[in-house]
Amino acid sequence: MLNKLAISGIKHRIRDYAVLFSGLVISSAVFYMFMTLATNQSFLKTSTPVDATPIIFGFGIILLAIITLVYLVYANGFLMSMRQKEYGMFMMLGARGSKIGRMIFLETVIIGMISTVVGIVLGIGLTGALSQWLIDSMDLTIKSFNPIYLPAIGFTFIFFIVIFALAAIRNSLRLRKTNVLKLLHMDQQPVRIKKAGFGKLILAIIGVGLLAAGYYSMILLGKGAMILLPVALITIVLGTYLVINSLFSWIIRLLKSNRRFSLKKLNNFTLSQLGFRISDYTRILSMVAMLFALALGAITVGGQLKSVSDFVVGSNNYYDAVVHNIDDQQRANIKKIDVKDQVTYNYKIKGNQLYFNLEQFKNHKFANYKMVDYTKQDEMKTPPVEYYGFSNKKQQSKAPMTDLFTQVSPSDASYVPNFVNTSEYQKAGGKERSMTFIKSSGFHQNLAAIKKVAVKDKEKYPTLIDQKYQNYMMINSFFSGLEFMGIFLGIAFLAMLASCLMFKILSGAASDIKRYEMLHKMGTRNNLLRTSVNKEIATLFLIPGVMGIVHVLFGLQMFRVFVIHPYANILLPFSIFFCLYIVYYFVTVTLYKQIVLKKIK
Repeated sequence: MLNKLAISGIKHRIRDYAVLFSGLVISSAVFYMFMTLATNQSFLKTSTPVDATPIIFGFGIILLAIITLVYLVYANGFLMSMRQKEYGMFMMLGARGSKIGRMIFLETVIIGMISTVVGIVLGIGLTGALSQWLIDSMDLTIKSFNPIYLPAIGFTFIFFIVIFALAAIRNSLRLRKTNVLKLLHMDQQPVRIKKAGFGKLILAIIGVGLLAAGYYSMILLGKGAMILLPVALITIVLGTYLVINSLFSWIIRLLKSNRRFSLKKLNNFTLSQLGFRISDYTRILSMVAMLFALALGAITVGGQLKSVSDFVVGSNNYYDAVVHNIDDQQRANIKKIDVKDQVTYNYKIKGNQLYFNLEQFKNHKFANYKMVDYTKQDEMKTPPVEYYGFSNKKQQSKAPMTDLFTQVSPSDASYVPNFVNTSEYQKAGGKERSMTFIKSSGFHQNLAAIKKVAVKDKEKYPTLIDQKYQNYMMINSFFSGLEFMGIFLGIAFLAMLASCLMFKILSGAASDIKRYEMLHKMGTRNNLLRTSVNKEIATLFLIPGVMGIVHVLFGLQMFRVFVIHPYANILLPFSIFFCLYIVYYFVTVTLYKQIVLKKIK
């Protein structure tokens, strides 16, 4: 009989259970996505040059486990808030606490097992789709990575089953110790609100000061003062907590004291709701703000590494491709490139003498990037171009440092370059050879065609120094692992943290039902109630979101050590953050309204 009542209760709340189930599926999917990287040692060793990567991922496993644990606690709270009144009714009807405890245990474990299995399957699909999108869109070179990874499946399944078993035991014990009347009236418990007094004002000022000190420390970190890293970490964590707990409480108090604002529509009610929400949610909002900053920072820096690798390649070679002794097949390959500039130079080798025809450089000067000291630059800029006509000794002395000389052959460093007129060139002995330099309208836009030209040239002349395409592949493979991990894990963490915030808000929805019903009975229009919900939840999402963005904007200063312009191309990561965040906001608002305004028509 008890089992039938339990199943009937689940059917009655099937929509709420669907929300819970989908959230648990997402959490296990995200956990699996992380574990496919963290447990794959061959991938970590082959895809990143950083020796400390396994240690970093070991720390990441601990961090994600803590976040997942917090997430499951809130999801479990959401489950209990839905069923606690029904459990109380069962006990009033004579059901023993041990029976209900066993029912709760089985219910929690079964939901956990099913959601974990579905989450792993979803995680495999998401891992494959996201990894392929990143590899294709960013032209990454990834080795030893497989979306279906058995150790990750094992770790994920064991972790979640253990957590769900512990949660089931906790639920069962908690229920047995709770008085029946308290279960029946859990949603009517009074909430104590601490007023924002003078003490909180002092704490708010201290919090702002700590954040300022932390931000300044990160600016100094970008200049090489690595000793300040612990200072920045401690001050920003403490500052975030104090600002959320104290500063926002004072802002709410000031808004409530402004009667023209607070007495307009339901503003006073919304501010009161936020008043006790801020006090209750300080820890979760602080955690979400900090970890949002880490996740968003990982995506941003991952994208910056791509721009760094492109900059390194683009600033070393002016010409996008070089063809030695061009033939008909290479001419056909060049036609597939959107050519901006193309020039051919002939040369002869006699003994240790290298001869070029000066007339060719008069008609078309050779272009080469100027040598630049990048440590003295404050942003990534393409080096200025120098044009060489080699008509004077100063330019001729620089010839060995240009691509014109280095593309002759790797052993030609001992050759002496000679730039002579046409008659002297014709008298010089040796077989005439040629080099055709090609500048395209855009290296990445023409990458497929440039690859064909470069690969074919390398096949014919394997001993020649690598040209731009080979340099691009080498540097891209060097950074690819770090880029992939940064963006991949950043997106996964953002999804998990937004889910944490969503379930924390939903877990308290049951206690808000009476307040909204009371306002409705007093004659408050439905649209005002819905607007109040929108404002309240928007504020709870905005606080950690805005603080996380501010943390990232200052935190990027730290990466000036190896990223010349850390704020370049930040639109993509911030767009990803905004899209994920706005989706979770609308889902949370919709579900919250379905709970608290369900009986209001």
